[in-house]
Amino acid sequence: TSRLAAPPPAPSPSRRLRLRRGPLTIVVAVLLVLGIGTGVWYINSGQFTKVPPLLSKTEAQARDRLDDAGLDVGKVRHAYSDTVERGKVISTDPGVGDRIRKNDSVSLTVSDGPDTVKLPDVTGYKLDKARTLLEDEGLEPGMVTRAFSDEVARGFVISTKPGSGTTVRAGSAVALVVSKGSPVDVPDVTGDDLDEARAELEGAGLKVKTADERVNSEYDSGRVARQTPEPGGRAAEGDTVTLTVSKGPRMIEVPDVVGDSVDDAKQKLEDAGFEVDEDRGLLGLFGDTVKKQSVDGGDTAPEGSTVTITIR
Repeated sequence: TSRLAAPPPAPSPSRRLRLRRGPLTIVVAVLLVLGIGTGVWYINSGQFTKVPPLLSKTEAQARDRLDDAGLDVGKVRHAYSDTVERGKVISTDPGVGDRIRKNDSVSLTVSDGPDTVKLPDVTGYKLDKARTLLEDEGLEPGMVTRAFSDEVARGFVISTKPGSGTTVRAGSAVALVVSKGSPVDVPDVTGDDLDEARAELEGAGLKVKTADERVNSEYDSGRVARQTPEPGGRAAEGDTVTLTVSKGPRMIEVPDVVGDSVDDAKQKLEDAGFEVDEDRGLLGLFGDTVKKQSVDGGDTAPEGSTVTITIR
């Protein structure tokens, strides 16, 4: 008869426990690794975010973007800006793109637009006072030009450019027009005695200065040879007229023209710097030869003086 095989012996309780622990250990290990990895990720990255792009956004838009990023709005400051439109973000703290912990706050600086100033009215003020008033308003006194005025006293401001009341950016330059006072017609004192010339000019409200150097001129020594400004010009009351005094005319040797034709004689004398006068008389009406001259050839005469030639 065949004998039935005996069944295998049942595993011991300790062995069964070891078999059940194997898969459980693997699962626990995997979960542990995953947990550690998640924790490390959270510590390194998960609790951080970046400040979103906020520049040139309105304050409301910036608040929405920060809220979407899980961030709060910190302090909101305002500043003037020549480049960023009023009401839009100029900068952030921390800066855009910086890493920041979630739920932290970001401060915003919002533009108030350009810093502007209303130009004060400085007309009628003396120049120094007008400059001070402009500087007190945060403006720069600019170029100064001067003009005659019958209404505004000398040294006081007639007008500004831009005009008073205009809104301009802080730090802008303001041009000033300052009065030279009422215009004075400059008298002609050339040829006058120096003392007489001085009295006439001062009587017209002008100051007088005498040039250091004297010059040759058609006028006698000690008389006014020339003046600056020139006669007929306009000056302001109190302006200075400079007088140059004559040391007399330059003496020039007179050419000898006796025996020359009239045309040749005149040419020689005029080229030498003289005026020429003709004396023909009855006998010289049809003549063409110089018989005599008022200043002998070889003598000297003042430059510009007249030499008379007698024609026969």
